Parts: sequence; structure tokens; C-alpha cells
Amino acid sequence: MERYILWGLGLMESQRCGKCPHMTDTTDVLSPLIKANLPIFGIVAGLYVVLFLYRRFRSGRKGSLERALVNKGAFRQLDPQLYRSFSDLYLPRPEGDGLTQVDHAVVSPFGIFVIETKNYTGFIHGAEDQSQWTQTFGSGGKFAFPNPIWQNRLHLRALAQFLKLPESKFHSVIYFLGGSTFQTELPGNVIDNGLAGHISGPQEVLLQPEEVVAANEALAALVARTNKRVARLELAAGIEKRRREKGGRI
Repeated sequence: MERYILWGLGLMESQRCGKCPHMTDTTDVLSPLIKANLPIFGIVAGLYVVLFLYRRFRSGRKGSLERALVNKGAFRQLDPQLYRSFSDLYLPRPEGDGLTQVDHAVVSPFGIFVIETKNYTGFIHGAEDQSQWTQTFGSGGKFAFPNPIWQNRLHLRALAQFLKLPESKFHSVIYFLGGSTFQTELPGNVIDNGLAGHISGPQEVLLQPEEVVAANEALAALVARTNKRVARLELAAGIEKRRREKGGRI
């Protein structure tokens, strides 16, 4: 009933006013404007879709790209008779609470190199005893990320436990490969170039031939039996669980 009353009042008002010069149908104004700018709206919408897909793709593929760059670059410069590399390893955490992921491990008679890669640009600020490091840009942007030295200590312990070798047989290496610039003095195992040279530098024999063979066989078997998709889901679930338990901190 209300609808008919309102319709009647509107009809009476329009008959009384006629073609009032001050009344304009908004559709008459907006329709040409919308039609004229449809190509722009389409481009903007398309860019948003592309940006969304790119971010999803980048978050899922960034680690794979880093590993591919290192595999095709630095590791191919190493003597294959002495060094064997493994990438994207999923190992039990030392305390047994889920999994941890190792970017690269290189087995050699001179020890096992555990490599954490960071594909960052900009300026890097950090210290060995700081839990968070900072990435800054000339535009003023700033991004905090966990201390990679601490991250790699966990990876080293996990790998040592898995291979049943003392931690003294391992070398921790943090490799920034995105063209970033260090703004603070960092330890010698944090590098931004010359990864192959850094790995081939140590010449003290730490592993006997049988230990090298055993480590290579164990890691090759781990790679062969790991379902990467399942392992990534388990890794993500463990990170979320620890975040909740620690009030939002890893």
C-alpha cells in the first residue's frame, strides 16, 4: 500500500511541476560519463586483477626462483667431484615440533654448508644479536624481517640432528642475492656475492669419505620421499600453530 501512495505523490508532483528547469535526471548525466570512461575502468580493473595474481604467484614462487638462481649459478661453479648440493629440504625441527625448511645444503669433505637465501633489494640493517633486521628503500619504505642468522641456526641444528653429525661439521651461510646493500657491519658468513668462492674457501677436511657418502645418500633419500606439497602445508600449519602459542610471534 505504501508503494502506491508514494507512487501517487510522485506522479502528482511531476504533473504539478512539469518540465522544471532545475530538475535533471541523474542517469542522463552519468550514463555518457560512464560510457566515455568504460575503457579506463576496464584497464584499472584489469590491472587490479594482474596485481592480485602477481602477488599470489610471487608469494608461491619466490622461494623456487631463488633456489633456481643459486642452482644454475653458484653451484655449477663448484667441483662436482667434491661438492654435491641439495635444495628445498624439509626436515623435522630439532625439538620435534613440526618441520623446518632448508634452502640449500652442500655436502663436501670440508663440511656441510647450510645456506639461507634472501632475495632482497634496498638497504639491509641488522646485527647478529638482533631478533629483527630491517630492509629500507630510498623512497622511505621500511620492512622488518627475522634475523636470518638465527633462522639458519635452527636449520643447521635440524640438519645435524637428521644426519647424526656434530654441529662443528657444518657451516652456516646467509646469502643475499637481490642486489641489496648492507648498511651495518655483518659477520663474514653473511654475503651478497661470491657464493661459490665462499663455499670453496674452507679446505680443512671435516668429513671422512664414508661420512660424505652417508650424508649424500641420506639427503638424496629425503628428497626422493618428500611430497613437497604436503610438506609445505605441514610447514605452514606448524608456523601458524607456533604463532598462536606465542601471541603472534614466531
